[in-house]
Amino acid sequence: MTDIIFLVLLFAHIGTVVLWMGASILYVSVLGPSIATLAPSTRADLMKAIGKRYEGYILRNATIAIAAGLILYGYITQVATTLAPSNSGMPWILIGILSGIVAYIIGIAVVMRSNRKLMNMMNQAGSGPPPAEMGMVQKRLMMGAGLQALFLFVALLCMVVGANM
Repeated sequence: MTDIIFLVLLFAHIGTVVLWMGASILYVSVLGPSIATLAPSTRADLMKAIGKRYEGYILRNATIAIAAGLILYGYITQVATTLAPSNSGMPWILIGILSGIVAYIIGIAVVMRSNRKLMNMMNQAGSGPPPAEMGMVQKRLMMGAGLQALFLFVALLCMVVGANM
């Protein structure tokens, strides 16, 4: 018999993780390096255009991914115990959960804060030259997105290993 609750939670979790991880990797590998090569005024225009959208996209998908994952973990360990990973796989699942939570915290504490600071700096700078601190904030944003992607990759590997043991 198909467990519809399990399937809904699983699809919600995996789908939003893919979107979250994809956005982090896209920023680290394409957007960030491309933005750094633009002229300051063009860079500011692009960041104004995508900054809030990127932040909302990451926050929405990350929050759903974490919530669905935690609910899924509770469901398979408390309700549908036949779906739970084996005892040898459970430590891997727990490491994956912790890695996902660390990625979420990095997203809130580094990526979003840096993005907001960058947006405020761009709004204050107007059409004048960008403040010197802006480059540091952009580097912090890139570093945060890279760390977030790394922890998401570790979470993904741990989840796959844990589910297959």
